Amino acid sequence: MRSRILLIVEGEKTEPAILGNETHGLLSLIGADYEIVPFSNSIYELYEAYMAGEYDDIVSFLRTQKGLKLDPSILSKNAFSAVYLIFDFDPHHQKYSDDTIKELLRIFDNETELGKLYVNYPMVEAYYHLYSLPDPDFLTRSVSLNGLTGQAYKKLVNMTTCLKKNRITREDLCHIIMHNYEKARKMTNSQDALIDYHAILDTQLDIKARYNEIYVLSTFPFITLDYNFDDTMAIITGLLPT
Repeated sequence: MRSRILLIVEGEKTEPAILGNETHGLLSLIGADYEIVPFSNSIYELYEAYMAGEYDDIVSFLRTQKGLKLDPSILSKNAFSAVYLIFDFDPHHQKYSDDTIKELLRIFDNETELGKLYVNYPMVEAYYHLYSLPDPDFLTRSVSLNGLTGQAYKKLVNMTTCLKKNRITREDLCHIIMHNYEKARKMTNSQDALIDYHAILDTQLDIKARYNEIYVLSTFPFITLDYNFDDTMAIITGLLPT
């Protein structure tokens, strides 16, 4: 019996398209059954609603939220082997605070317990923010938060990306994962195989405070590494040139 995973995402279109497309979705790399539930609001709205109630787990929370398309046969978190949350950093949100995003990473830090949070810096379109393959400048690419809006960032990425969003190949997937993986390790000065998401946030908050900018980074491709590091790396090394 294959494992089944739950993914709670911010948006209704972009995240499901990136994750679940049968031919070029990230989840095609891990071979698990899945359920994708768009929350259709920010992580800060989810945090406020979740903390205001008394819930045993994220599934019991989702079942109370009107309009969410959770399979009605799912009665508990036990239906899933792992739970992932994918949301934007969104520092301009009226409910954002440094302490809140830190607390969110603390609460949602284990996919087999309450769930594991992956933050898009600055938003989900960072997944496509590559100018070439390979793109050596991605290691230092940042974005100013001065006047940053979702529409402005989407336009920037759409104008500059080298990726064809509707025709992502498996090789493209591997490039996306490795560009972000190498950047995350550089940002945190880490030689460890697994990513330290708290250290990433600390780095982002530091340069936000000093320069009002953040590094462009898509962390949710790391679901593939966290789910099965060895198998994912075997696929990547088999497809990318050394």
